[in-house]
Amino acid sequence: MPNTEHLRRSRFRASFADPDRLLFAVKHLRAAGHTVLDTYSPFPVHGMDEALGVRPSRLPRACLAFAALGLTLAFGFQIWSSAVDYPLRMGGKPLIALPAFIPVAFELTVLLAGLGVVASFFAVARMWPRLHVSDLHPGANDDRFILAAELAMDTQFSAVAADLDALGAVEMSLLVEDRLVKGASFWDRPAGAGALILACLPAFLLVASVPLFNRDFQKRNLAWDGGMGAPVSAQAFDASAVLRGGLVLQAPPPGTLSRSGAAPLAFAPGKTEAERAGRELINPYQPTQARFNRGKAMFERVCATCHGREGDNNGSVVVNRGAFAPTVLVSPLVRDMPDGRLFHIATYGGPMKMKGYGDLLSREDRWLVVLYIRELQKAAARPTSAPAVTPLPGGVQP
Repeated sequence: MPNTEHLRRSRFRASFADPDRLLFAVKHLRAAGHTVLDTYSPFPVHGMDEALGVRPSRLPRACLAFAALGLTLAFGFQIWSSAVDYPLRMGGKPLIALPAFIPVAFELTVLLAGLGVVASFFAVARMWPRLHVSDLHPGANDDRFILAAELAMDTQFSAVAADLDALGAVEMSLLVEDRLVKGASFWDRPAGAGALILACLPAFLLVASVPLFNRDFQKRNLAWDGGMGAPVSAQAFDASAVLRGGLVLQAPPPGTLSRSGAAPLAFAPGKTEAERAGRELINPYQPTQARFNRGKAMFERVCATCHGREGDNNGSVVVNRGAFAPTVLVSPLVRDMPDGRLFHIATYGGPMKMKGYGDLLSREDRWLVVLYIRELQKAAARPTSAPAVTPLPGGVQP
């Protein structure tokens, strides 16, 4: 085997202060039979690819291949999961609803195309990770335009140096590999697969140790964010140490109106406020058939679940399930309550378990529900007709 080290042609570099001179020098050296390996400049030089004889890049082909791979994987996985592994009819759509698959397919196509073309570039250019990268020339990224080339066979560097000097070269010299000048250093070695695995090892160990933090999957694991991800909820009437008035619920600014333009109610929750509402509030609506129908619809939608359709707890869901017994709306206790108190209870809730519906029903609908409750109470108070009495034979009453 011949010693290829001696057969290798000498390499040299030359730097220029002008991009046009660099471009002309590349053309001149290639015409003279020398091999120009590459050029280094602070910015791209137009026409340099043609002067170097660089072939069209193969990266667009790699980009297209990875994009096709991403598109195939996206559509294949979605079709398999939606029509084969776990088919579900959603909204009458077919199992293979291609328009619905487009967003995921687009994202995966772009992702694999971008990552694939970058990986292909590093692989083709052999740009492996290094712990230390030597600089070809101090001004390569600043104000110098540099070329690296190989001498033609049976050519002396002194002759080429004279030509380069005539072409306007600022500096020229032979390139000697570092390993021929000094001993190989650990920091100059390229990072191989072992170094990559070693760099990823801490992340793998951390992920593998996560299940060991807490074996009970029903409980929250150790929080790395100091509990910032845990939801903190508060009810409207809970106490607060930071908000004005010591409550979570804040009073609206003076003069604030709702979207409907109505002024806010000047009442607060509680039995005392409910009694005051009974003294101060009067139902502004008179009974009509349209208002009766509207109040009935709101009552059956919101109230009948607990109080029954007739207000007597018959058919109540909570009573049938044994949860609790709501107040009978047709009882004398509720019949004697003023309209304003019933309206307050419908707005803010009862003293024990009833929820207020001021956030679900408009103010008008709450008053109409009170009208309908009054009609239920009237119907329940009417005396039932006595059954007909059949005389016994001989005219004797039983």
